[in-house]
Amino acid sequence: MARIESRSPDFKVRLMDRWPLYYWRRYPLFLKANGWSFSRVQTIPRGAVRQALELGYLRWPKALATWCLGKDVVDVGCGMGLHGVGFLLEGAMSYTGVDPLIKPKSGVLKSLHSGKKLDCGWTPDRLMEHMERFRMIRGISNELEGKMLFDVATLHNATEHLTDLPEVFDSVARLLRPGGRLIFSHHNWFSWNGHHQEPKTIGRLDSSLPEHQRFADWAHLTGDHAPDHYVMTKLNRLRLDEVKAITEQHFEIETARTFPSTVNQGAGRLTDPIRARHPELSEADLTTQSLFCVARLKG
Repeated sequence: MARIESRSPDFKVRLMDRWPLYYWRRYPLFLKANGWSFSRVQTIPRGAVRQALELGYLRWPKALATWCLGKDVVDVGCGMGLHGVGFLLEGAMSYTGVDPLIKPKSGVLKSLHSGKKLDCGWTPDRLMEHMERFRMIRGISNELEGKMLFDVATLHNATEHLTDLPEVFDSVARLLRPGGRLIFSHHNWFSWNGHHQEPKTIGRLDSSLPEHQRFADWAHLTGDHAPDHYVMTKLNRLRLDEVKAITEQHFEIETARTFPSTVNQGAGRLTDPIRARHPELSEADLTTQSLFCVARLKG
């Protein structure tokens, strides 16, 4: 164990991805060291931990562990619940997921590694049966107002899908206790794959396909999309400065970290003709993949 601890954090992440039992054995000890009893951790079913790990749902909670340890967490746009397994493993006091698309008796969800949908067997109802202080609510955040208060609100790649982001952040502010934090990851619409359509990576690009031609190499920015198309109805197309400004209406930003697109996410494909078509956009607008933000409630 000492040899493992001496390696880099990246090594430990790869090890946990490869050997789920290492992850499972490590985190009860981690939580116990932070004041949690071993019996409390045992209420989290190993099967759900394994599925969350194999499908990529433990990375986001792990990244937020510093802010969520011992806190009541609300996950806005939570999907089907496996992120909540990670938050409890990382020591959150409680987890509440809210999403209008929750299907209580369905175990179908998307692998964050492959993007494929599959039935993992862990439905929201089943997760709630097995874990204390784990709730999933079908609805929207403003339906929780006046009923619950939280210390941390998270949105994992959900902000780009909210057609009225100011309204949602208004609601989130009312759900937080004084000094509460909003933490989100926002996928930039203006990046190479900001359209959320195929091709999502260079490895999946087939330039002979008309559908790929409509979206690849920033074509989505000038495409003639029908009013009812996904990119017009499910993506808000906000610039990152606009997202920050909306955040600052109720929150003081503590961390705003941008991540450039990787080679497989389109880095290196920006050309002078593409730049010339979008003089209103900066190089950063076109080559930033995502924004990670931590903000504290004002007042």
